[in-house]
Amino acid sequence: MSPARGDPSVSGIEVTGEWVRTVAAGVEKFSADSRESARTVLRDAGLAEADPGEWYSLAGYINAVATIHDLVGDQAVHALGQRVARTVPFPDDAESVPAALAALDEACRAGHRGGDLGGYAFRQIGDDDGRVECRTPYPCAFDRGIVEGTAVAHADGFVCVCEVGACRTDGADRCTYEVSW
Repeated sequence: MSPARGDPSVSGIEVTGEWVRTVAAGVEKFSADSRESARTVLRDAGLAEADPGEWYSLAGYINAVATIHDLVGDQAVHALGQRVARTVPFPDDAESVPAALAALDEACRAGHRGGDLGGYAFRQIGDDDGRVECRTPYPCAFDRGIVEGTAVAHADGFVCVCEVGACRTDGADRCTYEVSW
């Protein structure tokens, strides 16, 4: 079973309402038809009016994001991931791209509780590039957006994110992204 469709490993894990509200706000930027369809998905999942101070089922949230992905595709869900990355608080010392990507796992874990959701591992390769391995239950496009959004928010110019190697969509246990800045 795809992790983005309620894999039991996310049972009992919760996500903060801040993450949920960020996706709901991003949906408001979709085209009219896509926006209404995505609103319905969030409403049906009980996530349309999320309170940032509350916690919500990660399985329900992932299923909603995955259903939105099915409706609107990779680009829109990628944009939602970017939006989350701009909202998630990072440690004060994460001022550069490598520092922010190294702190991404910690920043994301702060928005989840109740179990191990997997995570993000950064390895710097050169002065201006590195790799991020994503082992989360989120759709690949959402994770790619989180990685890219994190890099863009901490860069002073160009950022490129490319998938390299195996992908969860193809049955792998992770997605790996090469990031250059």
